[in-house]
Amino acid sequence: MLLAAAVVLGITALTTQFAAAPQPATIGPSIADELRAASWAMHVPAAWFAAPVPRVRRGDLLDVLAVRQGDRAYTVPVAYAVTVISSDDRGLVLEVDESDASAIVTARGSGMLLVPLLRSSR
Repeated sequence: MLLAAAVVLGITALTTQFAAAPQPATIGPSIADELRAASWAMHVPAAWFAAPVPRVRRGDLLDVLAVRQGDRAYTVPVAYAVTVISSDDRGLVLEVDESDASAIVTARGSGMLLVPLLRSSR
């Protein structure tokens, strides 16, 4: 009798623990789920920019120029029509393809600063 009561109490304790366990929060789709095929999300820190980032929102398109300052200053276009995923004080998260990502990183690795140009929506 004592053994049966212990089994019943044990089963009750287990079922109440499973019922009381918090359900995982429902999270929306990840950024990876929202990216187009053959594209990547890339964070570009604010320190990489030579000029302030225009006020942008998700889905805006940017062209990115790289500039070298100094006696032999010049500008090179490095990425066209990259899509803004998010923006904050720390920088931008952009949807880029392989060539855009390589060009941005190569320009920055060469000591160049980036200038983001917001494309018109019209």
